[in-house]
Amino acid sequence: MDKIEVHNRVSDFNSYRAARVKSLFNAESGCNFDLTIEGVDLSGDWNIGVVVGASGSGKTSIGKKIFGENKIINLSEGWNIDKPIIDDICPDGDFNTVTGLLASVGLGDVPAWLRPCHVLSNGEQFRAGLARVICDKPEEVVIDEFTSVVDRQIAKIGSQAFQRAWRRENKSGKVVLLTPHYDIVDWIQPDWVIDTKTKTFERGI
Repeated sequence: MDKIEVHNRVSDFNSYRAARVKSLFNAESGCNFDLTIEGVDLSGDWNIGVVVGASGSGKTSIGKKIFGENKIINLSEGWNIDKPIIDDICPDGDFNTVTGLLASVGLGDVPAWLRPCHVLSNGEQFRAGLARVICDKPEEVVIDEFTSVVDRQIAKIGSQAFQRAWRRENKSGKVVLLTPHYDIVDWIQPDWVIDTKTKTFERGI
């Protein structure tokens, strides 16, 4: 892969409101989206990649291009509302591994382990999601909206905790993080970064 191309197409609507928006804001069409990132090299060994850029800039489409649509997950989805997170994370896995991962990503508040994910705070849900995906040890995964629902301090600390635990627990696994936030990139220490704003690919950030 030497470049990534995204070409999204939908119908060009010609309703009164659509036509008025085009006229008022000099927007010829909202139906086409095209993005090309040159010089993309995802060969060799790597553990963590980041696709960063504003909302609507093509991050999710790039994530689908890298591993396929079925590899994209959202950390806040897929939780059982009737189980505490201690039972919902790797239910067939080792108890000590699960508790150790919860602590390693910053969720050391033991009472929180006994609650379902949906009643936890945004920060707790984020950390629980990190623990779950690390425990699952996927070979390839894309995490959408990474750190989008937490405050920036939690985002930075959580990003650092995640990258350390991921590299320790899943040495051969590859994860791509899709985020609109540039402030976490240094904390993640990714092996490569795709920036949809500058349309660039860079190794070893």
